[in-house]
Amino acid sequence: MPDQTQRVFMAGNGLPSRWQGRTRFVILDTGFGQGRRFLSTWSAWRADAHRCDRLVFIAIETRPLSRQALREAHRLAETPQPSQPDAILAQRMADAWPTLTPGIHTLSFDEALGPQGGLQGVSLMLCLGNVADILPTLMAEVDAFYLDGLSATQNMEEKPRPPGWLSRLNRLAAPQATASSSSLADVLRDGLTQAGFEVAPSLEAEGSLHITRATFAPRYTPPSQPGGLRAPAPLADRDAIVVGAGLAGCSAAWAVCREGWRVTLVDQHEGPAQEGSGNPGGLFHSVLHGDDGIHARTHRAAALATWRQVQPWIADGELAGQCEGLLRLDGKTHRADAQDLLARLGLPEDHVRWLDMDAARAVAGVAVPSGGWLYRQGGWLHPAGYAARLLQEAQRWHKQGPSSLTCLWNQAVARIVPTEQGWEVHDALGHCIAQAPSLVLANAHQAQALLTTLPQDHTVAPLPLSRVRGQISAWPCPDDQAAEVSLPRVPVAGSGYVLPLRDDCLLFGATTQHHDDDPSVREADHRHNLKQAARLGTCPDHPADAPLPLALQGRTGWRATTPDRLPLIGALPWSDERLTQVPAKTRLDQVRLIPRERTDRGGLYVVSGLGSRGITWTALAGALLAHWVTGSPCPIESDLRDALDPARFLSRAHRH
Repeated sequence: MPDQTQRVFMAGNGLPSRWQGRTRFVILDTGFGQGRRFLSTWSAWRADAHRCDRLVFIAIETRPLSRQALREAHRLAETPQPSQPDAILAQRMADAWPTLTPGIHTLSFDEALGPQGGLQGVSLMLCLGNVADILPTLMAEVDAFYLDGLSATQNMEEKPRPPGWLSRLNRLAAPQATASSSSLADVLRDGLTQAGFEVAPSLEAEGSLHITRATFAPRYTPPSQPGGLRAPAPLADRDAIVVGAGLAGCSAAWAVCREGWRVTLVDQHEGPAQEGSGNPGGLFHSVLHGDDGIHARTHRAAALATWRQVQPWIADGELAGQCEGLLRLDGKTHRADAQDLLARLGLPEDHVRWLDMDAARAVAGVAVPSGGWLYRQGGWLHPAGYAARLLQEAQRWHKQGPSSLTCLWNQAVARIVPTEQGWEVHDALGHCIAQAPSLVLANAHQAQALLTTLPQDHTVAPLPLSRVRGQISAWPCPDDQAAEVSLPRVPVAGSGYVLPLRDDCLLFGATTQHHDDDPSVREADHRHNLKQAARLGTCPDHPADAPLPLALQGRTGWRATTPDRLPLIGALPWSDERLTQVPAKTRLDQVRLIPRERTDRGGLYVVSGLGSRGITWTALAGALLAHWVTGSPCPIESDLRDALDPARFLSRAHRH
């Protein structure tokens, strides 16, 4: 297989020479199998001194192997020898292998500073599902296609039609994209021709291998959609400003820097995570819904992305937290119904499993009132530590390179100003704090106040954000009070939550209050939180007339929420007033066709509305924002991207 990969798929696509000198190069493999083509391509990238900065390998697989089956397929020893480089790469792939839930899983390898500075690395985007179902959901500019899984029959009595997905590869093909296959089937050639590829005469490589090669040369290239994938920006325009240094802003800055851009992060405080992200701890986990709809799929993708990102940091002691699982109680579901639901959704036990009450109590170590769902890729962490860790990573990547992260603290942005070069952010005195072609608003509900400062010809749709107050409680428990509080072994959620902030401190809460601007820590809210903590089995009931524990501490903050409880991530759409000026034929009922406040040079973006699940959303929000800003492949399926698009409310209004 390595020989076939190099002679058919790599040589057939002009690799490695075509990726040399590129910032990013994207390959799509339509049949991942055991991953041997990926491993051979990865090995060739590592060996190439002139390799591209970022190699993105998108792979589709209908029947993915388990981690153990993958190890057996590659005959991996427990400890590969240094003289076995291919086995070492296979071992690394197997070690990073995801839990096999439906959707897209992004695995990262070899991330390090390149010889000229800037981050280099390999990303494997593993897409689990049928190729005909997956391809329409991808958003990427693919430079090379490895076409697998097609019949090699050359002469057929009855000529079949090309697979529908094959004739629509033009939607993904970058300019001058190439494709190669070991198949000589007529359906392959016909499908590629319909997709706008010029198919070269078939070649016979040395031995019994055959190669079908094609180059993308369409007769017509449709204009890009306003809310679609943007073309890569010129090197001179790869600068962005991010306003707000909470989890959303720090993740956005991290992800955009990761794509080789220069980022200026601006915040009114003296450091990151001083407002909504400033709690001492918080949860992250997936969710389950009976229909596995948009909410369940986006939350699952988000939770898995956060777990992959933070798990090594927590394991190494670089970030306070715990990621051995989270128990979410469910008193309305019974074992038989739970098992039926898991079987119907096809979710593996290494992602989520049902526990009856006795098993839930054994796992949690406290007397929880019901059974529930154990999410393996869940846990808790310190939000401010997470934000700081993201910034440290971004700064470490680019100390010697052309890309960089600059943090401007104690700088309050009062106005955003569009210019011919892009965007400026000004303070209250009108002084320019920073300027760049692209601007990202990640400052929660404060973003709307900045949008009102835009001139009439640049107005955008208002952000449908609500400001929701929440108060948490923390109970430090010295040894002489240990009998009063039972710390759970894993975080427990369900009409409130409890988590072991330290070996001697319980964190619990939180309240939810709309239209409440009181910043104080209130006794009534402490009592509400104590009642929830008692119900979850971590402390005795606290009588209403008893004084509060003297050691009890609290913190108040505000969450930015949306009407559909999904974040806002993407380029901001025009206001209704500006939309009245677009041609009548413009399809405003389609979210990606709604005009945006962006140009070929840059644009105005938002990442906000993470609500009460900010930690869960953090990693995915940053990656998705970077996709919008830089044109990198979308980390989730296109319908999920549309569901988080800030233009979705406009498109719904025009549909109805």
